[in-house]
Amino acid sequence: MNDAAEKFIANKDKPSFWLLHCLGWMTYVFIFTVDNVFFYRDFNKLGFEVFFPLVLSGIFAALLTWPLRYIYRQCWGLASGWLIAAITLCSLIVSGIWTPVKNLAMWYFYEDFDVLSLIAGNPSEGFRWYMLFMSASYAFFMIFVWSTLYFGINYHFRLINEKKLYIEAVRLSHISQIKMLRYQINPHFLFNTLNAVSTLVLRGSKDKANGMLIRLSTFLRFSLDNDPEKKIRLYEELKALMLYLEIEKTRFDDRLSVKFEIEPEAEALLVPSLLLQPLVENSIKYAIAQMSSGGLIEVTAKCQDGYLKMEVTDNGPSQDNAFLDTSTSDKGQTASGHKGVGVQNIVDRLNVLYPNKHSFNIVRGQIAGYRVQISIPMEYSCTVN
Repeated sequence: MNDAAEKFIANKDKPSFWLLHCLGWMTYVFIFTVDNVFFYRDFNKLGFEVFFPLVLSGIFAALLTWPLRYIYRQCWGLASGWLIAAITLCSLIVSGIWTPVKNLAMWYFYEDFDVLSLIAGNPSEGFRWYMLFMSASYAFFMIFVWSTLYFGINYHFRLINEKKLYIEAVRLSHISQIKMLRYQINPHFLFNTLNAVSTLVLRGSKDKANGMLIRLSTFLRFSLDNDPEKKIRLYEELKALMLYLEIEKTRFDDRLSVKFEIEPEAEALLVPSLLLQPLVENSIKYAIAQMSSGGLIEVTAKCQDGYLKMEVTDNGPSQDNAFLDTSTSDKGQTASGHKGVGVQNIVDRLNVLYPNKHSFNIVRGQIAGYRVQISIPMEYSCTVN
């Protein structure tokens, strides 16, 4: 994960990196100043003046750890073992640079140690070279703590963000189910369906009437039993869609034709429940119902470049309908004034379930009708049938 991951974990509740970065190293200076002045005063010959070399040490550490932020951004997608190895390696490198720098700063103030003589190769008699790196483990520990805090804080707010997205997805799913049920069992839908059944009975087509009632009850049962919080296989979504279309085909007779082009691999992929039905519903309401004959709805699904691409196309008349006055963008946003039943709800659910990883586009046909295009990441079900 790179910039997309950084955008994903970023939210308005997360404190500024620079605020936490500066506060962290200021805390380091404060704690070690207190330690040297009050707890290690027998060994501290500088007194309160130890504050100055510690400030320099904190500034050096802040400057050295700042680039780690950009290095760690590239490590979000690593496995746990590789991530720990990367943190350890970076901590070793930075502590290896910080240790001599902070020690030189401390020794410069401590008993007027001559740093220039050391650099020139003429250290004082009491100097021991191992002293230059004797605090390497301490420096490594401090940088390692900074690194773990960086990931810990970011993972914490990433978890909060994911929880918010999940809660929003559940809320939108419930809203979607309520809207769908309200439309599916509203007086118009039931009246049209039952009126078609009555007509079939009067014509003596009892088998067709019985079949239509069975499909209606099965479709409504699917809507009631389906858990809106869970994704379902595209195969199950298409089964419910076919039930709905068979009911509508009975109503519209030869005015409605349906064509499916579904890749076998796509049928096993997971999709949000009741994703395609509102789009087909709009096509019937605003396109097929306006035609006296020759109505066609095509539903296609295919896998391409790690994405499941779905389309719902109709050949309705070129006029203002549910798909007009809709602006789309690269992120699948639609205008709030969209008139289509359930379409805006679909867009909202996609934004929550697949942030920055989906597309939703509505395209006017070259001759007639409209094409609704949805692209979501491929996701396989863990259930084996």
